[in-house]
Amino acid sequence: MSLADWLTSARVLIVIVLWPVAVAGAGVLVGLGVIAAGLTDVLDGNVARRTGLQSARGARLDAVADIALMISAAAWLELLHPQIAAEGWPIMAATGVLYGLSLLAGGVDSRQLSGQVAGGLLYVFALFTLLTGLYEALLLDVALLALAVSSLETIFKATTTIHASARDSRTRSQAPQALKGVSRSTAPLASIVTSPTPSATDSRP
Repeated sequence: MSLADWLTSARVLIVIVLWPVAVAGAGVLVGLGVIAAGLTDVLDGNVARRTGLQSARGARLDAVADIALMISAAAWLELLHPQIAAEGWPIMAATGVLYGLSLLAGGVDSRQLSGQVAGGLLYVFALFTLLTGLYEALLLDVALLALAVSSLETIFKATTTIHASARDSRTRSQAPQALKGVSRSTAPLASIVTSPTPSATDSRP
């Protein structure tokens, strides 16, 4: 494995280690662990690009690590601050449905600006809540709204791509039929042109 892969694997290991810490109720330590996991997320991509060792396996491992961290962080917040789900479940449920649909549509592109903003806001909310022990509902609402916008953008792009592909396939399927129709219509014309004209000797009184 490359250095970038080791950094990504370290993020998965951090998530595993933080679970008993969260169960013990040490929110500050969990917050510090989330910071360390976030650093590995920043470093692994930079290292992969600088060393030229980007790979499909590394991208899949990075996606798994990100999802594991995100789901675990949500569970830790619920474990340490149960009032979050009790008060904000409607917007959380709606955003969760949109995010699930975006995953079915192919997932949020890491280069997508709206996805980066949503991820940053969710990260800030998690760190603020874990490190301070305070729950700010407005901060969570803004982060979830950004995630909903990012999910809708992903779904819209996927839908547009599907429609464009269907339109192109219809165009390609109709083109041979049109050419065949033209070739059939020219055959009688050719037979007319090549047919011999009657001579004067062939005419009868």
